[in-house]
Amino acid sequence: MSSLRFLFLTLSLLLAGWPARADFTLDVGDGHHLEVKSWGRHAQGPLFIWLLNQYGERERADALATELARRGAGVWQVDLLDSLLLERTGEAIRNIDGGPVAALLREAARGGKRPIVLVACDRMAAPLLRGLRAWQEQGGDNGAVAGAVLFFPNLYRGTPVAGEAPELLGIVSATNLPVVVMQPALGANRGRLDALLTTLRDAGSPAYSWLVPEVRDYYLMHVEKPVSESLQAMAGPVPAPVERAVRATPDRLMTAARLLAATPRPQGPAPVKLDADRPTAPAYGLIERPARPAPDLALVDALGKRHAVAESRGRVTLVNFWATWCPPCVHEIPSMNRLAAAYPPGEFAIVSVNFKESPAHVRAFMGKVAVDFPVLMDEDGAASARWGVFAFPSSFILDRQGRIRYSVNTAIEWDTPEVRVVIDRLRAEGRQAR
Repeated sequence: MSSLRFLFLTLSLLLAGWPARADFTLDVGDGHHLEVKSWGRHAQGPLFIWLLNQYGERERADALATELARRGAGVWQVDLLDSLLLERTGEAIRNIDGGPVAALLREAARGGKRPIVLVACDRMAAPLLRGLRAWQEQGGDNGAVAGAVLFFPNLYRGTPVAGEAPELLGIVSATNLPVVVMQPALGANRGRLDALLTTLRDAGSPAYSWLVPEVRDYYLMHVEKPVSESLQAMAGPVPAPVERAVRATPDRLMTAARLLAATPRPQGPAPVKLDADRPTAPAYGLIERPARPAPDLALVDALGKRHAVAESRGRVTLVNFWATWCPPCVHEIPSMNRLAAAYPPGEFAIVSVNFKESPAHVRAFMGKVAVDFPVLMDEDGAASARWGVFAFPSSFILDRQGRIRYSVNTAIEWDTPEVRVVIDRLRAEGRQAR
């Protein structure tokens, strides 16, 4: 029934009362043009300028635009990566300046559309905020642009070394226009929401947050047959909480637009630290860390048995944070099984920690995928936060004394000679100390 309900919703949005369309091309200089899909040509309500997600998934975005237009709003949808001929990578997005978005705002303001609200999700939040500030610098009409709505924004300079705190891009502390953050309650950055809001407010932005219950990041891209390979883990029947959240999105956006339009806005831009707004180089692979005691970790596993990482002292231990919805996490499980089998239990152990999923869900997953080590349940995300987990998977290798010695913030093949050398060296250290 879930998939049938979603199909009915999508068809009703796309076919019933199709609002007037008037797509156009916008010249933004330097030989670049933005292809703009437009809904609600004669709408009298707010204009939403929606920056399409980095994966190019249009099914949900198109259906939501249609529904917004039926509510009296206008929608301009732009795929920045496609129009600017850029790769669909996080690095490419983090390097987009504010010029294209500022050009969209100028065009919208020139046409008398107001209030204008920018919308983006995930990494697209960065070029959105840069565009807002560029528009301010260019002396844009302060009354035309109400602000922005950011769905599960990723506004960090890059993926840090596992265990290290991520750095916000400099544009966050240079944003003083109103912003609404739509944060999934089960999202990976839920625990960082307060820090994001504090940074925005310190810059002068009247920042608001809206917690979306029962869903994870990328819920707006959850469709039965995604186009992007990166979203294949979300393929299949759409869960009921996702359907509810998507159906509520148009009304939430209309409410957010009214809130933003009624919020006072500053006259000029806030200063920006250019160095802080540059993305950092990724730090992938197994990285040696200064030895430090591992944070506490004591949780019940998916089968109901309690484990504590302290029990592994005396042997080298791999602590792995993961989730079933993360394809790289699942991909590395077989190599972890082989690595565990290569050592005596008294010499090496693997402890995995599942992020914000239910024991029943993980047990069902383990019925399909062999997992030869305990899966501890971090249902509220508190353990992941204590360990400084930012990306999934993130893993830590502990020595016999329970100290973190290596970490990795991505999936790797664990049963390689390079990894075995590290583990064997740590095993030898412990024998020498005894």
